[in-house]
Amino acid sequence: MPLQPDALGEQCYRASEVSRLFGVPVSRLRYWSQSGFIRPTGTGKRGGYRFTDLISIKVAKGLLDAGVPLQRVRRSLDALRRRLPDIEEPLAALRIRCDHARVLVEEEAGAFEADTGQLVLDFSVGTLRTEAAQVLELPRRSSSPRDAEFSAQAIFLRARERDAQCRAERRPVAAFDEVEALYREALEVDPEFAAAWTNLGGLLAEHGDLEEARDAFDEALKIDPDQPEAQLNLSELALRDGDFELSIAGFRRVLASAPELLEAHYGLARALLEVGGKSQAVAHLRRFCEGVTRLPADQRDPELEAQAHAAQAVLTELSLGADGG
Repeated sequence: MPLQPDALGEQCYRASEVSRLFGVPVSRLRYWSQSGFIRPTGTGKRGGYRFTDLISIKVAKGLLDAGVPLQRVRRSLDALRRRLPDIEEPLAALRIRCDHARVLVEEEAGAFEADTGQLVLDFSVGTLRTEAAQVLELPRRSSSPRDAEFSAQAIFLRARERDAQCRAERRPVAAFDEVEALYREALEVDPEFAAAWTNLGGLLAEHGDLEEARDAFDEALKIDPDQPEAQLNLSELALRDGDFELSIAGFRRVLASAPELLEAHYGLARALLEVGGKSQAVAHLRRFCEGVTRLPADQRDPELEAQAHAAQAVLTELSLGADGG
């Protein structure tokens, strides 16, 4: 049976159903949820994706498939979510288009621009509702009454919140043992929880257990080969170990799938400088600095600001060296 209606009386969809509807792997849906990109907003006991979440996924997939940068897609979705609750027309009467850097929502009273995108995407919300209903009728494998993916996600989110709390309070290292235990508990519930493997690996690396950290990142990539964060962390470990060629290959792999990931530009530039690739390093340092400058102030943490300052100092030094040579 599909998930029961949530507390608002709206039908909710499992991740497996959403995966069949859009052809997006369940691991990718989980990662989107875990990273806050698109989270299921069902309010019932077991959560689930509401129909408005399906609209967000439909738009996001179309934009990302066309190569629109993730940050721009995120802004478009935020604008779209803000407007949908204010629309008086039934959702089924809407049509959503992405046309030449604009996300448009057309209703009976006219069209409005949600935010910017970069392609033509056109679909009827009413048709999407019909397609979603058809997916619910497809045969599905039997599942246990307990929905593991959402219970694992709840544990994962608790781990992240506890981690942030420990850092904010400057708690001792022992406090992070609790965070590690929570990530491991989430993985016991769902061993294919890629983001939990990645976060566990980051925690292990931070506390010096580099071999087990590598194993955790490898597990994440086995489950979700497209996840850039695990590959980014593996590349950082290779750079730390002095394996510059492996590090360069890893950072390039990250940027092939996530060219907007600023940390990958910064890491690749550092690795390239180690092997004498100054001209390429300069290009990536500039891309990194320009990207940081474009970020809203609330998205620039102290570490990123420090990296940008260091990158600008290196660019200045390399420029002076070139003028002098």
